[in-house]
Amino acid sequence: MAAPQLSPAQMEQLILSLAQQLHCDPTQLRQQLQNGNFGAVTSALNQNDAKQVQNLLRNPRQLQQVMNSPEMKELLRKLQGQ
Repeated sequence: MAAPQLSPAQMEQLILSLAQQLHCDPTQLRQQLQNGNFGAVTSALNQNDAKQVQNLLRNPRQLQQVMNSPEMKELLRKLQGQ
């Protein structure tokens, strides 16, 4: 089963929301994420959580499981306004 895809508008809203929570520039955050640099995201986490996120992002199979979880599907539905 493929992971739900976010529209460009939904992705933009997610980046804006994340940038606001991390107190950083959305343009820089977008650029870092596109380059595979997740430091801006993980720097706001405690060391254990940051390590878990980094491990998750390095493991496509585990990431796919998270994307298919009921919690993630609910989050995506909320982002889509459904």
